[in-house]
Amino acid sequence: MNGLRQLAMRVGEAVSALRGRPPEGRVYAWNSGLDSLRSTLTPRLTFTNLASLISQGKDGDLATTLALYEEMEQRDLRLRSVANTRRLALTRLDYEIVSASESMQEGADKTLADDVAAYVRESLQGLDGLDRTLKHLAGAIGPNLAVAEIEWQNYEPIAIFPIPSDRLTMNLSQSNEVRIITQDDRLGMPAASPKFVVHVPDSVSGSPLVKSLSEAQAWIWLMKKLALSDWGIFCEIFGMPVRIGKYRPSATVEEKKTLADMLKNIGTSAWAMVSEGTAFEFAESSQRGIAPYEALLNFCNRETAVGWLGGNLTTESTGVTGGLAAAVVQDAVRDDIRDDDIKNESVTVGKQLIAPMAAFKYPGRDVPLPTFRRIKPETVDRQKEALLLRAAQGAGVQVPKAWAYKRLGIPEPQEGDDVLEPTDAFTAGVMEGNPAADAAGN
Repeated sequence: MNGLRQLAMRVGEAVSALRGRPPEGRVYAWNSGLDSLRSTLTPRLTFTNLASLISQGKDGDLATTLALYEEMEQRDLRLRSVANTRRLALTRLDYEIVSASESMQEGADKTLADDVAAYVRESLQGLDGLDRTLKHLAGAIGPNLAVAEIEWQNYEPIAIFPIPSDRLTMNLSQSNEVRIITQDDRLGMPAASPKFVVHVPDSVSGSPLVKSLSEAQAWIWLMKKLALSDWGIFCEIFGMPVRIGKYRPSATVEEKKTLADMLKNIGTSAWAMVSEGTAFEFAESSQRGIAPYEALLNFCNRETAVGWLGGNLTTESTGVTGGLAAAVVQDAVRDDIRDDDIKNESVTVGKQLIAPMAAFKYPGRDVPLPTFRRIKPETVDRQKEALLLRAAQGAGVQVPKAWAYKRLGIPEPQEGDDVLEPTDAFTAGVMEGNPAADAAGN
């Protein structure tokens, strides 16, 4: 019964998506005044400035805050690596369109469901820019927002393409809709279905940036940036002798200035001409420790991996006792996060792309919607599968040959192919390479 209610809800969503004729043509077009001017935000960033930029995004200025998050990823190799690892865990998987008939009860008419799935499957295969746009939507993992535009023609989608984050804004005093800035509408037009796809992985009320992984990352990123800057200064002067000049108590201001100029000159040209009453000392540095900087940077890197991947050992297990076993556990956690990303993507594509497609194709009809689903890799133990098939045959269980070939990873032989003669695979596997057995046979 729950399945039928869910199906009815999805049909309702498809029908509600039909609001007259979909707007044709493109809303977004590159514009030099809107798309070419972007400020660099990170070089002089402080904790106070960062707090202000994050608040701007929550108040509706999405473009500025999203530009900050994108810039952080461009300037930090570790952050870029873990962000790509998280997103590629989703986008590297193939996808399939699953007919709603698979979840229907026995006896139900599944013809319409299969027809709708076939139409969606064929349309998506020919949809220009789909793969690129899916990668763009996966970019919402982190900032929690990505938008794409669908180009319609004669009630069918012919292309889909990303909307740059520079064009996004909100007017929270009026609504919580994401808006698209255009040449004609600087306040932004609503990014509404069926024209736009708005992917917000962690759905919240108000600004999508309220619940953003990139916000938590920003504080770690700035801490790491400042630590690197301080470490660079430390490395520049580490081990260098300190020049000390001494002047008489009766020295004039002019004499003190001359002495200061001499000290600077020694630092650049390594020589100076001084009066007889001037004294110099070179105090050798005895500092040797760099642990505070390195420890802080390692902490920032660990926190980055934990935030994006659910654990650090997936990216850094060197020197850890039991590192391999621990990394296997961390991989399982990352799989859980990946599964959540898959679910969020499936919901967005289903509601904002597939539902309008089906509603325009079958107007006025309650159509069961197919599901957009990523195909997760399956690890198959071939030896266990072979033992299972052997046990099933011994118990008289009828096993379809096509399924058996698929599970064992063996292609079905074609007519005229040379094939191996049937044998007792289990006995042959035990005997193979056993010197004692070979000797007994001789």
